[in-house]
Amino acid sequence: MSELFDLLLKADESIGQIVQQYGTLTYLILAAIIFTETGFVVIMFFPCDGILFSAGMMAATGKLELSLLLLLLSIATILGHTSNYFIGYFLGTRYFRKSKLMKTMYLQKALDLYKKYGTLAVFFSRYIPFMRSFVPFVSGVSFMPFWRFTLANVLGGVVWVSSYLLAGYFFGNIPIVKKNFSLIFSLLLIFLILATLIGFAKSMLNKDEIILQENGQKKEENLVAKEESGESSH
Repeated sequence: MSELFDLLLKADESIGQIVQQYGTLTYLILAAIIFTETGFVVIMFFPCDGILFSAGMMAATGKLELSLLLLLLSIATILGHTSNYFIGYFLGTRYFRKSKLMKTMYLQKALDLYKKYGTLAVFFSRYIPFMRSFVPFVSGVSFMPFWRFTLANVLGGVVWVSSYLLAGYFFGNIPIVKKNFSLIFSLLLIFLILATLIGFAKSMLNKDEIILQENGQKKEENLVAKEESGESSH
């Protein structure tokens, strides 16, 4: 686990070491990481934003080719979301029954996002930790038309990969950014996770209020029915 966090928070150093050790295989390694993080609902926490940003930094130094990164990593995340969609489509109901509390919490949040925003949820989900793994899965569970999912998936994947790679390419080697890389992405992850949890808490509170209102209405209806039945018996 500590190695995982080192990769995430020191991605600039880690990718530099991978480039030195594996050379051109670095492209396949990065593509495999991106595919895994977006392609399997069981991989809940492996945010690749810092990895993409760092890959852009490496491209700016000439150690990696930017155009090849844009192509391969876009394909990787699109294929990842597609596999996640089909996992949800064919196995989703069974997974919901077996999932633990934490997984159920994020699945419910993803379902809320999907119901509220539809294809926009698929498009933007990659920018939110946890949601990028669950939203395509929920899209499959909900039998979202595949053509609509694919449109949002392709556009969202290309925009997500391009935004972080290009940000790293143009801004990653600015001294203040490079020096505070770990701090910047630690704060970013904390902010995104807190925003997700707060949004989930609000949605749960709203649901509780709706349930209380429905229960109150049912009690009133039962009382009215009892009164009417009592009057009819007299």
